[in-house]
Amino acid sequence: METRSVSAGAFPDSRTLEERLDRFLEQRGISREAVRAEADQGVGAPALAVAAGSVLAGFGNHRSDLDLLVLVENDRLTRFPVQSHEHGTLIDVNIRRASTVRDSTAGLAAGPWPGFATVTEDAWNHRRRALNTANRLALGLPLTASPPWDDWHAGLRGPWLAEAVERWWTVEAHRLAQAARWLLGARPLAAAVRAREAVVAALSARAAAAGELYFAAKWVGEKLKALGDTEGLALLRDALAPPLAPREHVAHRLAAVERLIGDAAPLHAVLRWSTGIGATVLDDRTVVDRWQLRALEVPRRDLPPGGGDAVVWSGPAGTSPPDDLLRLFVHDMLWLGVAHPDPEVPV
Repeated sequence: METRSVSAGAFPDSRTLEERLDRFLEQRGISREAVRAEADQGVGAPALAVAAGSVLAGFGNHRSDLDLLVLVENDRLTRFPVQSHEHGTLIDVNIRRASTVRDSTAGLAAGPWPGFATVTEDAWNHRRRALNTANRLALGLPLTASPPWDDWHAGLRGPWLAEAVERWWTVEAHRLAQAARWLLGARPLAAAVRAREAVVAALSARAAAAGELYFAAKWVGEKLKALGDTEGLALLRDALAPPLAPREHVAHRLAAVERLIGDAAPLHAVLRWSTGIGATVLDDRTVVDRWQLRALEVPRRDLPPGGGDAVVWSGPAGTSPPDDLLRLFVHDMLWLGVAHPDPEVPV
């Protein structure tokens, strides 16, 4: 599995961003100063305030809101969202602790990803959120930027972030495709949904490789239009069609994923407990429950305790876990990640 290098030229220049923002504001009779004033919500002086979102990415329309990402140096703050309607249109203000965003962003470029030991559900979701924040900041227009945050913001606009975005979507497409394969036998409609999501992720990787880096998957069609990618748009339309014959739908979509991003090797599948799992050993079996609301019996005693991040099973892409563990996955008791294969957990 390989990703391609994306140049820093994928980031819009300041003039383009200013034109997009000013056009949006002029249509609504709002000034830049009014938007800048929204950055100060009384939780700390803005160190960095960036107008961001679909409007700045070039995909906004008359129903769009405006996102304002604000970093403050306030150690008592983690996240402070505010929805402002003061100017007659929604300005979605998201205030974050500056040091937290800086540290999570630095982690995006640290070491190979995905690493076996750190592929947990929490870590996966954390990386997605960190990429989303860094991406929106990098593609946005700074309205307030005090030292050293002005230089830090400029450093986001580089090949390392472009490569991280493309790699995320490539790996996520392989993960979703693997889930679709495992679900197909017992839950074909659920498998069809995962296969559709895998195609969307693979097309997002394709768009990122071509320079359309905006992270939100829902704009993949607009990204492909901007690139003039008629083949990609045809694949997207096909993927979004209702799965009237789910089994055929899954096979067709998974073939499209492989054409788009290649084979998953050397990635391996990694199964860990889903959130809310308990595991109780009874004689020769284990009762696995989720939130104590539903449970399954597994005819084995060697499962790790519930509630932790221990690996339940791992194996090369394209292989399947034992039938009893596959049943746990099908019933949403196990979370699937993909990672480089060292170390391996035996079957």
